[in-house]
Parts: sequence; structure tokens; C-alpha cells
Amino acid sequence: MVQGNLKTLQVGNILKALIVVLLVVLGTSYSQLLDRVVANVNGEPILESELKVASMFYGIKDRDKLVKILVEKHLIAQFLMEQGLDIPQEYIDTVIKDIAKSNGKSVKELYEELSREGLTPEDLKNFIVVELASTYGLREYLMKEIEVSEVEIELERLRSGDIKFLKDIELLVVGKNDKDKLLELVGTYGADIGKIALELGLKTERLRVKKGELVENLDREVWRVRDGELAIAEDEEHIYLAKVLRTVREISGRSEEEIRKEIIERKLKEEEKKLVEKLRKMSLVEVLG
Repeated sequence: MVQGNLKTLQVGNILKALIVVLLVVLGTSYSQLLDRVVANVNGEPILESELKVASMFYGIKDRDKLVKILVEKHLIAQFLMEQGLDIPQEYIDTVIKDIAKSNGKSVKELYEELSREGLTPEDLKNFIVVELASTYGLREYLMKEIEVSEVEIELERLRSGDIKFLKDIELLVVGKNDKDKLLELVGTYGADIGKIALELGLKTERLRVKKGELVENLDREVWRVRDGELAIAEDEEHIYLAKVLRTVREISGRSEEEIRKEIIERKLKEEEKKLVEKLRKMSLVEVLG
């Protein structure tokens, strides 16, 4: 249940930004505000005072953008309440105590200061409810629908370059004068590059290479053939014979858990966007200016 998950959230971490913002907001005079309705969301008003607090909280001065944000938050909060979301009063009280403590005040002193600015305890509680519902409540709701598969993690690693593939090869370099003999030996011994080198009185070299590290013709052939097969290429002076021993996957950068979290955050944003678009189509929203 969403309710149960909300009860377990840590207040200090959740509203750290909110607490800091309210310190600034409380220093702003509300006595001159006309607390008029700036928008209606399914009959629920968004007030001028809420718009001003939001400006401080989100660090946004653009009025139209602020109204859009608040409309979306109210849409989400209303939807979740209809789905059974309940933020317990004791939880809200705990948050308010945390806010008061961060302001160096008791709850009573906090309410008295709010009153001097033309705000009531209910204004603060309503703000907290909408903010929690539209952020952490929404997250808990959407998380039930989100899964991250191992394939998605692998694809993300490949996309971001966290996975590099290397080839372990056994390389034999032969002069052009021995080309005919080399081809004969390949016909006899196949991919047994050790026996071919022995017949030619040469030594092989073992290398681990990335794509693009070998001479162009050989590099192309090495990355074309499968493990256990021979890659043959030549230039003006040499013939290159490389047996691909194995393909090695090298993982660097982020951990699997970090990638999983990144994918989850991306999916959460996508799901939130889809939900808001759906709610807008189903709702009556009126912006009054």
C-alpha cells in the first residue's frame, strides 16, 4: 500500500529542500498578498499565496511555468488520493516539527510567525500534503509498475560505453616470399597456428587487442571471424595470420546498481509524464491568470 510506504519515509531527507525554502519564505511579507484564486483543478483552487511559495521553493519566477507545475502537482495529488493514498496526520506533524526545529523554533513559534505573515497552520499542512503526494507518493505508486531487466542493464552499458570487447589472439607474421608455403600449411593444419609457425621456423605472439589497434586489413578480419577461427590479411610486405582465441568483455565505469537506479529514474519520469497527460485529458483545469 502507498500509505504504508509513506509512513516509512525519512522526514529529514524528504523535506530538506522544503525546510530550507521555508526559511526564506518566512522572511517574505505576505501582508500585501491578495490571496486570490489563480487556477482551478477539478474545482480545487490554487491560490496566489501558493504561487508565491512555489516560486521560492522551485526557484522559478516565470508565472506561467509555476502555474503549470502547480496544476500538475494538484492533478497528481488528487489522483493518488482517489487511489487511496493517505498521508497520516502524525506524519505531517512530524514533518512540521522538523521544519520548526530547522528554523530554531518550537512548533508554536513557527505557527505564530506564519500568522504574522498572513498564513495559517492549515496553509502549511496543505502545502506539505500536495508536495509529498506529488513527489514521494507518486514515486511509490509508479514503482509498483517499474521493472528493470538484465537485458536493459546490458544495453545501457553498451550504449554508454561501459562495456568494451577485446580479442585475445595468437599472431603470426610471415614474409610475402613464404606466401605459397603458408597457404599450403594452412590447408594442412587448418587453425593450428602453432604447427604452422613451427614448420616455418617462426614464433607466434599472443596479444589482447581492442578494435582498431591492428593494421587495418587484419583488424577487420579479426573482428569478423568467430572464436577459434583464423583471420588472414596482408600488406605489401607481410602476411598476417591471427587465430582468435577468445572474445573478452571488459566492464568499466558504473556499477550495476548505479545503472539500475538511472534506468528507474528515467522510467519514473516517463511514467509521470504519461500520467500527467492522461490526467489533463480527464480533468477540468481552469487558469485564471
